[in-house]
Amino acid sequence: MTINKSVSINATSQTADGQAIAYFSANVSDSGTSSNMTIQNQDLYEANKKQVRQDKEDFDSAVYDVEDEQSSKTTTVG
Repeated sequence: MTINKSVSINATSQTADGQAIAYFSANVSDSGTSSNMTIQNQDLYEANKKQVRQDKEDFDSAVYDVEDEQSSKTTTVG
């Protein structure tokens, strides 16, 4: 038996007053990683591209950390 672990990660890039600009989501599993960004408000995105891009880099780094942790914990039973 093989036990697979899956981790979902979600984040929101937002303005200082809490308006959502973009959503980030990722799913890390033993079979691979899927990740995407959805722009919630195009006008806010255009006005805050630098911030959103930095948030995306930070999010990707967090996903990489989970991938690294995940790959060291794959379990095979039997």
